[in-house]
Amino acid sequence: MAESEDRLPWWRTLWSWVWPIAIGWLVAAGIMRWVVSFAVVPTSSMWPTIPNPCYILVDHIATETEAPYRGEVVLFPFPDDPTQIYVKRIIGMPGDTVTIHGGHVYINGKELSEPYLHGVLTPGDWGPYHVPAGHYFMLGDNRSVSEDSRYWVHKYVAGNTIIGRADMVVWPFTKWKSIQS
Repeated sequence: MAESEDRLPWWRTLWSWVWPIAIGWLVAAGIMRWVVSFAVVPTSSMWPTIPNPCYILVDHIATETEAPYRGEVVLFPFPDDPTQIYVKRIIGMPGDTVTIHGGHVYINGKELSEPYLHGVLTPGDWGPYHVPAGHYFMLGDNRSVSEDSRYWVHKYVAGNTIIGRADMVVWPFTKWKSIQS
């Protein structure tokens, strides 16, 4: 009789396994939602900065603790269909006037230096786009194939909808690298 008295009921044994797993899952889900997560990039709109297809590490805290800045690569819901998540580079800041002509982007009449394009020009003549307060104008780095602010019905991304900053390419390992702003 002494042996059976020392054994825990089956439900207590099960609970001793379930609750730590449940707590661990909740902590992991919270980290993935509010701290860091991964996202897949299926298109070449950000090439060569982000190769495709690949997985990137997304820093959610960076966009909560720091104001977005020109040149930052961010993720956000597509303004014309919020069920889709896009990754693009911030080009126009609130209050800016953005124009594109002669292969170059101009912000408030001054040519924007874009070393991340590696000398590739932006095709076509676009704008002017007047970025409203609290919003951003986005462009992909591979401008000839990128469906970005130039083509959208709702041209600007609201700052409060930005999900996070794209920090690094993590998969495949052969393409592992930091994403430069």
